[in-house]
Amino acid sequence: MDPLSQASIAWIVAANTFIHEAGVPVPMMPTILLAGARADAGQANALALVIVVSVATLAGNAVWYVAGRLFGGRVLKMLCRISLSPDTCVGRTETAFTKWGSWSLVVGHFVPGVSLVAPPLAGALGMRWWTFTALTFLGGALYGVVVVGAGMILSGAILELTDFLSQNGERSVAFVLVAVLGYVAWKWWRRRAVAAGLDAPRMSVAELRQAMAGVTPPLVLDVRGAATREADARVVPGALATTIDEVVAAVPKDAQGATIVVYCACPHDASAAMAARALIDAGYSRAFALRGGLDAWFDA
Repeated sequence: MDPLSQASIAWIVAANTFIHEAGVPVPMMPTILLAGARADAGQANALALVIVVSVATLAGNAVWYVAGRLFGGRVLKMLCRISLSPDTCVGRTETAFTKWGSWSLVVGHFVPGVSLVAPPLAGALGMRWWTFTALTFLGGALYGVVVVGAGMILSGAILELTDFLSQNGERSVAFVLVAVLGYVAWKWWRRRAVAAGLDAPRMSVAELRQAMAGVTPPLVLDVRGAATREADARVVPGALATTIDEVVAAVPKDAQGATIVVYCACPHDASAAMAARALIDAGYSRAFALRGGLDAWFDA
């Protein structure tokens, strides 16, 4: 290929990477793998591809970093609503930040969902711009090296597959479209199945307010992750901070008959419902998830 064709490959990789990192659910790994295969065949520059992936990753993530700085933790919930895995994306990011801290911006590119939610969380937590830039660029470079390198190693099989697809024209396009639509449909079905499975009892904000005004107020538990609580300091008055894994241990042993209300800030009250179900299974029969979570409390 001539230099213009090499530039075209780089621009395609840059556009695909930026769109993906900006939150549009368009996979970028196949494009980078194919570009790596082209590099092995001498039709693209491997170093240039890694740099392109790094810069485009930083550009796409910067959009959400700025959003996190401006709007705080509210951006996380919005992102998880548009995610194909909304009920788990916050939890995965919380786990990543707890385990790796700021380095989740680097290793998070290899954990589905984390690369999308980590940048706004970094912004909401007040991470310095230069730290965000350095770690995100490094993460993009590491991802680029791994995937471009894999494309070069597997170049023979990848180029044979692309040649086969190009020779079969419309049938190949139809096959790819069916595969993509099938994947999206599967993820959507899983999303609905998870939401339907969160069958813990719910309590409305009005019911919680009434119970808190009673003689024996309920025990209120906040099961948001530490990073989310830091990004969004709002709390229901009197709530105790805990985690899904530690929620049973956070309740006094003599509170078997007490009313317990758990809240989070995630789609479908997923974390709160899982925590309430864990409490019920442990013998706390009057455990409820707050319907609508923290946002519903303050909206009311």
